[in-house]
Amino acid sequence: MAAVTALGWRAVGLPALCAEPILRAPLPVRGVQAILVTSGQAVTALAGWVPVDMPVLAVGAATARRARAAGFAHVTPAEGTADALADLVRAEWRPAGGALLLATAPGYGRDLAEALRRSGFRVLRRCVYRIRPGMPPADILREMIGREAVAAALFFSAETARQFLRHLPRDVRDRLRGARAIAISDKAAEILATMEWREIVRAARPDQAAMLDLLGVAGQAERSVVR
Repeated sequence: MAAVTALGWRAVGLPALCAEPILRAPLPVRGVQAILVTSGQAVTALAGWVPVDMPVLAVGAATARRARAAGFAHVTPAEGTADALADLVRAEWRPAGGALLLATAPGYGRDLAEALRRSGFRVLRRCVYRIRPGMPPADILREMIGREAVAAALFFSAETARQFLRHLPRDVRDRLRGARAIAISDKAAEILATMEWREIVRAARPDQAAMLDLLGVAGQAERSVVR
């Protein structure tokens, strides 16, 4: 929100998902050589329940920063995608070194776990948090966005895009047809393509800086950006 505002836009924070830690006891890590996290929500859920000297392999720089802030001492970031995280594991770790603990949520992480298993790794997929829809009621949503033109909408995950479209009132959907949809990944862009936008653009890299680059010239304070 602060970064969008600093570019001269009026930012509207619109939560599409709610994350809730569900871990209530320490996770056994005997025989585990590293912990894999594909979301900062997993870091929050793990804090206090696993030793902070365990190696942590994070999906990207933002998740890595969150892990370090939580006290983890040995954190290595990948390039921002699950595929990049799998490549990092294959390049720097060996199946004989022990299991990999993938901290995730119900319905998430299966493709990553299977890809690594095909490479010979033993992957322990553990659900440490859960995701619920978090869109506000329609009347509150209309009030948050207001009546002015929306220039752009930023979507930082495919699931965010999916839940946003699923719970979007028809009248608000119609008002967003003139907005630019900025997607963090191809998958998010595919989901957004089920609705009419002025255009859909994908970030060059799956990170916040690349998303902000697509906002274009600063100084558009009279327009809104939904994030």
